[in-house]
Amino acid sequence: MDKEIQSAQVLLEKSGISLLDAARLVKNILDAFPQGSNIAPIQFCSKIIETGKRHIRSKEMRLAEGFSLYLQTKRCLRPDSIRDIRYLGNRLIKSNPKLAECNFSEFSVSDCETWLSETFSTPSQFNKARTMLYGLFEFALRREWCKRNPIKFVERRKVIEKEISPLTFPQIKNLLKTAKSPRYKECLPAIGLLMFAGIRPREVRRIAWRDIDLAENSITVRSQCSKTGGVRQIEVCPALKRILIQFKPVPSAPVCPRNWNKKWRKIRNDSGFKNMWIQDILRHTYASYHAKRFKDLPRLQLNMGHCNLLLLRSRYVNMRGISHIDAKTFFN
Repeated sequence: MDKEIQSAQVLLEKSGISLLDAARLVKNILDAFPQGSNIAPIQFCSKIIETGKRHIRSKEMRLAEGFSLYLQTKRCLRPDSIRDIRYLGNRLIKSNPKLAECNFSEFSVSDCETWLSETFSTPSQFNKARTMLYGLFEFALRREWCKRNPIKFVERRKVIEKEISPLTFPQIKNLLKTAKSPRYKECLPAIGLLMFAGIRPREVRRIAWRDIDLAENSITVRSQCSKTGGVRQIEVCPALKRILIQFKPVPSAPVCPRNWNKKWRKIRNDSGFKNMWIQDILRHTYASYHAKRFKDLPRLQLNMGHCNLLLLRSRYVNMRGISHIDAKTFFN
């Protein structure tokens, strides 16, 4: 017995726990030992300790580490979606490395709101980052790294949409003139889809020539290409058909040429839009000219891929300054 006591004292040396305290801890564990159990008391103690260790590990996951694991689970998403999540998360971590080293369980609502506010200045950026962080904390919640999602109580910022005027007819003609030049002609089909079909910039990068059926005068935006994940078909107007019919590409080839972003920026700059280009302005232009020409919002809604008419009416349709003649000429 004396040898066992001496061995126990050696094991506990420098631990800060006396032999008596260790005995009390074991006794506390064994107080929960179920009667009639078929395992030995020492096995039961080991099981309780291992369970406790797992629980402690789960409560001590740092946000920066958790974000890396969260990002790995998103590998099934589109490359640009993964890029957005990575950008938002890395920007938060870079803006406040000390906070990123905190455990998920330590975050309060005010911590999260302050962190988002200090990192993202505009309401739209704030809301995007809030959505990403909400998903991250839900991921942490499912893994028991925290007991609640504090982002639930962080209010979204109100985004005041600015009025976006469509391109004027001279601006449209000038942009097409630049795109038709030999230097940029390979970009013309993609610009046609943006301008005459209202396809979103990210969607156009995913569309292949096989998605265009000139016999049926339709463009299919597949679920893999669509922003919302749904499939939609867009009608091909005569102006767009005249552009597309000039090309005889490989069906599996993308509509956008190599280095599309760089070339598209040069086309805009050469057309007089340097430092003046507004995101999605061609989509706004298409919607406004379509509404003026056909006066059929449900038809336009189907082409645009909106779930209802509210966004179309509140943000996209702006027919000020568009004549009936210009609208007719735009599509024909």
